Amino acid sequence: MGFDFNQIKNGITSVGKDIGNKVSDVSAVAKVKLDIHSKEDYMDKQFTELGKAYYRAHRDEEDVPEKALFSAIADAEAEIARLKDELMTLQGAQTCPSCGHKQSQGHAYCENCGTKLQD
Repeated sequence: MGFDFNQIKNGITSVGKDIGNKVSDVSAVAKVKLDIHSKEDYMDKQFTELGKAYYRAHRDEEDVPEKALFSAIADAEAEIARLKDELMTLQGAQTCPSCGHKQSQGHAYCENCGTKLQD
């Protein structure tokens, strides 16, 4: 009872090819899934930009079906502006005596109207 080394070699070669094909298939599947995810991310960004453009174009209209969403966005924008103002105050912001614009410390002139600020 002898070993047929050629048969063992052919078996190992066949298994190696099968594994190589499986790895190649898995790699191809992973690449396609990554491409799909990438395109979905791109579409999400485009939808976001479309939504922003639609909001800006129609936010002052009264009869848009999305008015409730518009109100929520406007409320969020107002809150962000309030928080930014609060942050500027906490950081010692300067207020322009001419136009009332707040800006961070260290400016010699108002970045909004150009008025010289007090030191």
